[in-house]
Amino acid sequence: MPPHTIRYAVGTNRIDLVLDDGSTSSLWWATKNEWLGLIDSAGLKIEALYGGFDGDQFDDDSSEYVFITRRP
Repeated sequence: MPPHTIRYAVGTNRIDLVLDDGSTSSLWWATKNEWLGLIDSAGLKIEALYGGFDGDQFDDDSSEYVFITRRP
């Protein structure tokens, strides 16, 4: 029996981790457009967007958003 179960709730951008003892931890993620809105609301300008912390080019297969921003 696995030590945990992972349940994806894509509609609410949530992952629930259910441990074998029944306890649950939930994680939420923000979409690219949500991040863009937050960056704009903060008055920041985007210098670069990478697809990973190693400086990978951002593309449709990227699993991370790494924004480099600055204050104008």
